[in-house]
Parts: sequence; structure tokens; C-alpha cells
Amino acid sequence: MKDKKSKISRFVINPLTSKELLGFLDDKSKEIIKYFIIKSLFSQPEPKVGQKQLPIQIPKEHIEQWFTQSLDVKPVGAGSFPIDIYNEKEKWGADIKMLNIKLTKSGDVTNSDSGEASLGQKFEGPGINLDAFFKKEKYEEIKDQWVHLYNEKYKSLNKNYPVKRIYYFFILRPGTQIEGADFYFTGAVLDLKKLSKVEVNKLRTTKKSVFLNNFIDSEYGNTKIYKAKKRLELRLRPKTWIENNMALKITTSFTSSHVNLRKEKIGAEYLKQEIEKLKSVEVKFIQ
Repeated sequence: MKDKKSKISRFVINPLTSKELLGFLDDKSKEIIKYFIIKSLFSQPEPKVGQKQLPIQIPKEHIEQWFTQSLDVKPVGAGSFPIDIYNEKEKWGADIKMLNIKLTKSGDVTNSDSGEASLGQKFEGPGINLDAFFKKEKYEEIKDQWVHLYNEKYKSLNKNYPVKRIYYFFILRPGTQIEGADFYFTGAVLDLKKLSKVEVNKLRTTKKSVFLNNFIDSEYGNTKIYKAKKRLELRLRPKTWIENNMALKITTSFTSSHVNLRKEKIGAEYLKQEIEKLKSVEVKFIQ
């Protein structure tokens, strides 16, 4: 695993290429991630006969553990730090996020936004003043306060975890399952120096949200300060990441069985049969 240096950044959040992503994953890393994916898929509850497929649900803490184990890095702690994992040798940290993505009926990724990821939430300080600032349409002040909050959040890292580079690692999962269960692994490197370039997007800003320019390339996503939840949010444009070779696809042959479990004899033998099915599940990384 090597910390690849990205091209010159233009934004705060800058996508990594598939080649750069592969720089974090050796063969052992892939084996471990495949193992965790199979375990996670097996734990999904079966839909009843005639019921729609259920979305894949995996706790964020479990995704963090995928990377802790597969990259052989240090887990930082739940919720109290802006990063989830830390590489002590190479001095980089990463915040790990899982986002839902939408698929067409044929299983292709749609040209729409992903689910949201929180980049920072504050009920004190900027959070207290947020409603009043929105009411007075002080959008520049809102932007300035939350950009400062974001910067301080990562600057504080060096007290406990001196970092040379900070990353986001994203696992993109289908919001609904069709055939199989495919995931995408994407990532981005942060350039906090570009926070000075962040501007209010006046065309999109409303009385409920302040949208920002220059936080991330608009082709790859958008950021906004959301009044109701008092937080800075990020949404990606998954199709662009995939088409521009900024993602690794992880395919699986797993398909959830529709079954009415009350009609089955549930016990050790039934569980043994279900576990046996896992031996035929294939998980592959596709570049």
C-alpha cells in the first residue's frame, strides 16, 4: 500500500483516479474486503415471497472495520475525530463514508445525485446563529462560518494524529437491489488551502440551503449548508466518477432469496445450508 500523490488540486475535495485507488489495495486488502462483503451480504434479512428486494444495509462502523483490517491501519474512534483510520507510517488519515446510489431497472447507475454525507454538523456556535442568518439572508456569513468550522475540524487533527494528507474513502451501494449486489469504491484527497476559493452559489442557494462553489467540481458532486439539520452536506454524482475512471467496481454474484421463513424449519441444518451457499458467491474488483 502506497500513498500516491495526486495531480495538482483545484478544489477542496479532489477525486482519486482508479490507479490511485489501487495504490491503497494490495492483493491481501482485496481478499479481506471480499471476505467482509460476503459476510455482510449473508447477514441481510430475506424478503418474503412477492416482496420487493430490500436495500443493502451495512453499519458505517462495519465499513470502517473493512478498511482498518484490509489496509492494516489504526482505527481512530467513533465519531469524536474527523478521520476514522490513520496510517502511522505514512502519516495520512481517511474519513470513510457509505452512500446510496440509484440504479435503473437494468442495473445501470443513473445520472443523479447520491445520498448525502455529512461533512460537519454543529448545534453550537455557527449552528445557533444559522436560523437567524438564513432569515436575514446573510448567506456569505453562513458560508464563512462553516468554511472556518470545516478548516478547524481538520487542523485539530495534528494534536493527536499528525497528517500529511487527508482522504475520503467512499463505498457506494445500490439503494435498491436488483440482480446481484454491486458496490463501487471511490475516494478523494482534501486540499484545505482551497477553502479560500469557496464561494456561495447564488443561483442554487435558497432560504433553506446555501450551496457552495469550488468545494468540489460540480461534475462530481455538490456541497450545501443545510439549515434544518445544521450541517454541511456532500452529494456525489456517481455516474461521472465511474465514467471518468474514478471508481473501482466490486461485483458480486449474490442474490437474496425470497422466502417465507415461517414455512421453513429454521434451525442448525437450515443455517448450515444457507452458509453452504456462500461458497459459490463470487466477489471481484473491476478496474
